[in-house]
Amino acid sequence: MFDLNGAINLAIRVAAILIVLYVFEITKAVVSTIQGDTLPRKNGMLTLNIFKYFEPIGFLLTFFYGYGWGRPAAVDARSYKNKKTGTLTTFLSPILLSLLMAPVLNILSNLVYSAASGSAAMPYLQAFLQWLSIYFLRIAIFNLIPIPPMCGYEVLKCFLSPNAAFRYGQNAPVIQMGFLFLWFFGFITPLLENVYMVVEKILLG
Repeated sequence: MFDLNGAINLAIRVAAILIVLYVFEITKAVVSTIQGDTLPRKNGMLTLNIFKYFEPIGFLLTFFYGYGWGRPAAVDARSYKNKKTGTLTTFLSPILLSLLMAPVLNILSNLVYSAASGSAAMPYLQAFLQWLSIYFLRIAIFNLIPIPPMCGYEVLKCFLSPNAAFRYGQNAPVIQMGFLFLWFFGFITPLLENVYMVVEKILLG
């Protein structure tokens, strides 16, 4: 028998993931463009097409594990007036925006929940807002990890010497493979969840 309620809730969760991944990546593209970078526009990344930032593996990881990524917005730091400051601004902006959106959406979700009585659609809106809040917080935490394609990778390199940054970049694929190996075997998710619960308690109450 077809479960309409289950199908709607599944669609809500999928939509929330797609929106969060899109907002996170396009924020990076917009901030970089504001600083003089023409690459996002040339690549057609300044778009309202949410599927432009869809990345199958990152989406599935987000759906099944709670953490993942969208198609990374390619940026060119050579266009910035100050490469270090510009890079930090570009890659920290989506993290900070996500940390702001999570509590705001959580408050809206609670308000909708309080007013949900007597309406068939309001519980679904409440669930949608709650999923958005959850995934914004998760993607912010996940992107602090200094491994590509997460933003933390570019942020960390800003604080390394040129030689250290170059060596880290050379070793990044090996580090990434080791990280994914540990993740798939269940070593990473519990650590992320512990961090998530602490931040959730602070930001969402």
